[in-house]
Amino acid sequence: MFLGAPLFKKATIHLENGKNIEIKADNNSDENRYVNSLKFNSKKYSKNWLSHEELMKGVTLKFDMIPQPNKERGTNEKDFPYSYSTDKK
Repeated sequence: MFLGAPLFKKATIHLENGKNIEIKADNNSDENRYVNSLKFNSKKYSKNWLSHEELMKGVTLKFDMIPQPNKERGTNEKDFPYSYSTDKK
């Protein structure tokens, strides 16, 4: 799953396995529309994607939103999602 800016302050998704996905963006607003940082289960998370396996374990995603883009977040190669088009087999 690719990550983007949430359009809400809080949402909870109840999974069939009894786990939850909580998405929080307390300071989200018309002005604060850009992701400054993200915490995945209270730990700093710089990737631009989440795996299905991670989500199914249940997670809390806490977005820190700001009024201008953070052009440094998620720019390292390790933060990019896997792509078959760049597979060097």
